[in-house]
Amino acid sequence: MQDKERYNLIKAISLISIATGIVGISLGSVAASFNIPIWIPMMLSLTVLAGAAEFTFVGMIATGANPIFAALTGILINLRHLPFGLSVASFIEKNASRFIACHIMNDESVMFGLSQQEDESKRKAYWMCGLGICILWPIGVLIGYILSKNIPDIYIFGIDAAFPAILFALILPMLRNRTTRNRVFLGTTLSLASIPLLPTGLPVLVSMFGLLLKGKSK
Repeated sequence: MQDKERYNLIKAISLISIATGIVGISLGSVAASFNIPIWIPMMLSLTVLAGAAEFTFVGMIATGANPIFAALTGILINLRHLPFGLSVASFIEKNASRFIACHIMNDESVMFGLSQQEDESKRKAYWMCGLGICILWPIGVLIGYILSKNIPDIYIFGIDAAFPAILFALILPMLRNRTTRNRVFLGTTLSLASIPLLPTGLPVLVSMFGLLLKGKSK
C-alpha cells in the first residue's frame, strides 16, 4: 500500500470512528431521556458494541418490554454478523486474538477490511477501525448521557444525521460500478418496502437480498 493510500485509509477510518462516537452520544441521550440507569447503556456499549441492537434494546426497555425479549430482538437484528464472520475469517489471525477480533466486528470494520486488496492490508484496516469504534463508542454514550441531563433537546445539533452522512460519503465512490449500483438500488427498495412489515432494525437485513442480483462489473 502506497503512502497516499495509507493516509487516505487512516483518515477515512478516523472519520467513521468519530462519527460512530457521535452516534453513541445519541444513544446515551436517549437512555438518559427515559431515565434508564447509566450502567445499562454503558454496559451495552462495552459488551455488545452493536449500535442497532443497543438502540432497539434501550427503546424496548424504555417502553416497558421484557428485558429477555428485548435482548433476543437485539440478537435477531445482529444476525448479519454471521455472514460478516464468514467473510473476514480468511484474513483474521488464527490465534487467541480472534476472540477480540470477533468482539470488534461491526459493519464499518468489515467494510474497511474487505475493501482492501491484500490480506495484510485487510487485517490492519479491520483492526484499526474495530478498535477505534470500540474506544469511541462507549465514550460517546457516556458523553451523551451526561449532556442529556443538561441540554433539553440534544437532537437540535443534528448528531443523529452525522453517521449516515459520513458513511454515505465513504461508499459513494463504490457506486461507480454498475452492478454495485443495481444491487444497492434493489437492496434499498426491498428494505424500504419492508419497514411497515418488520420490527425496527430488521429491514436492513432485508437489503442483503440485493446481493443476489448478478451482473458484470463495469
